[in-house]
Amino acid sequence: MRSNMRVIILVPGLPVNLEKIRGGVHSAVANLLRGFSALPEVQIRVIAFSREVAEEKTVKFAPNIEICYVPEGNFPYHSINYLLHGPRILKKHIKQFRPDIIHYEEGNTFMFTKLFGLKNTKYLLTIHGMSFDEAKRKKKIKDKITWYFNGLVAVYMTPGNIIHLSNFSKNKHANRKIVKQSIIPNAIVPAYFQVAQKGSTDNIWLYIGIIDNNKNLIFQLEALKELVSRGKFYKLEVLGDFSNDAYKDLILSYVKGNKLEDYVHFNGWVSQPEVLSHIAKADILVVSSKHESLPMVIAESMAAGKVVVASTVGGIPEMVQDQVNGFLYDLSEPEKLVNILSDLYNNNEKIKSISAKAKETATERYQCENVARKTLAFYEQCLV
Repeated sequence: MRSNMRVIILVPGLPVNLEKIRGGVHSAVANLLRGFSALPEVQIRVIAFSREVAEEKTVKFAPNIEICYVPEGNFPYHSINYLLHGPRILKKHIKQFRPDIIHYEEGNTFMFTKLFGLKNTKYLLTIHGMSFDEAKRKKKIKDKITWYFNGLVAVYMTPGNIIHLSNFSKNKHANRKIVKQSIIPNAIVPAYFQVAQKGSTDNIWLYIGIIDNNKNLIFQLEALKELVSRGKFYKLEVLGDFSNDAYKDLILSYVKGNKLEDYVHFNGWVSQPEVLSHIAKADILVVSSKHESLPMVIAESMAAGKVVVASTVGGIPEMVQDQVNGFLYDLSEPEKLVNILSDLYNNNEKIKSISAKAKETATERYQCENVARKTLAFYEQCLV
């Protein structure tokens, strides 16, 4: 392995204040950087296309890592900015930094930045989402068109070197002309692994993420209603905000109409340290999504030694082994979620056993430095 590899990582919209990251690709990038900070043999320059800055700004993340925030451009559409300004910016940084390889952390129209700018530099992409799948989930015509366009761009501009987060992603892209590929899940910061294990359960379950039709909070509320009728009085802590007023009205009306106010607490968006605090106090994370790839919130909760109860969609079954390190259920069988949670209520022994296995699994798969080393090894493969 070469002693001083130089890497440019490209990402759109990374917050200047990293404490304001709300998950997703930005969390994945920040966690990967934390892993790379322990590997002095690699030098990293992150180029973050941003609407927060009016001129280029460089921040030192670690002795071997710098983040360059560059103005995205003045056009209202990201894709036009990437097309008209991105190649020039990237070309300048390639000349300055002389990278061995370029790592795209976002695809779709963000790949416009490579046009006329990469020269002969090797590059790769981490696939974080599925544009065509996202398009199918959108309700508004404008949003559908945007995501279908992203999908078409991805078909024609996906590079030959790919990092997948899961086998689910790999299988979805089986018909693409991929030369080299690897499955490397997102990293989780050490703070989650350091969460102290609780001595007993408080019957607190968490919902974390945007509150929308896909994340399917209503499904959890229906389960909570049934559990309360059985005398299982869980406390549901909701971390996240509503995507639109219509879904907000649906959720709040359901809570009020079924007298669940004493059992549901809406916290809104909270900072990453606050998320960690909520996870530390909780016993269970419930995921009821209709579509997912490889949710970081599951990996984070497992790293913290929490019981994950999740729907069998996307790459989730690759993360959670039913009744071993967590629990799985099908959305077509709402009674199964109710029965799982009913069995876990006040069940200190089972929660302790599953929690320990979840933490063991997460330690093997998601530690920052381990993920960074796997990523660095894939860079080497791409350069051969």
